Amino acid sequence: MEVVYSEVTVRIVPEMSLAQYAVVSSSPEADAIAHILDWSEKSGLTREISGKPRVIGWDFPFVSEEQREVFGMRGYVAACVLPDGFISDCEGAEIVRVAENRYASVTVAGPRDDSLRRIPNGYKKIFEFIEQSDFAQSWDSRVSFEEEYSVDGVCYMDIYVPIK
Repeated sequence: MEVVYSEVTVRIVPEMSLAQYAVVSSSPEADAIAHILDWSEKSGLTREISGKPRVIGWDFPFVSEEQREVFGMRGYVAACVLPDGFISDCEGAEIVRVAENRYASVTVAGPRDDSLRRIPNGYKKIFEFIEQSDFAQSWDSRVSFEEEYSVDGVCYMDIYVPIK
């Protein structure tokens, strides 16, 4: 039997700097990720870290009803994690600092194999964990985010939901 979801865990995500870019389109994940990867090349980040940057993303909620209902658009933010001390004057991304925080997290194996089911069910597992624990969801200034990566040719996604 294939294991799709890990157990939900509590993770401390250390303070980090991000270069982020938001887009509203009919394929916002692909558009935002393509832009931030292009920015990482132009800014010199990929040379600085000698490779592909760590990219995280989350839904961008500021989409009008017309964009959503008439044009089928959604919003997404893609961000690459910057190494300490990285400086670039390259335009096209907003640089932000995110404080260390606590998140409930789950790992999803093969998230794109059935993305309309596997990813939402990953969030559902986290919300069930929060409801059954002493933790409380915390939507202060933090957002939920996702990070996709491969290990030995297998795609995984870690989902993070902020908690108190």
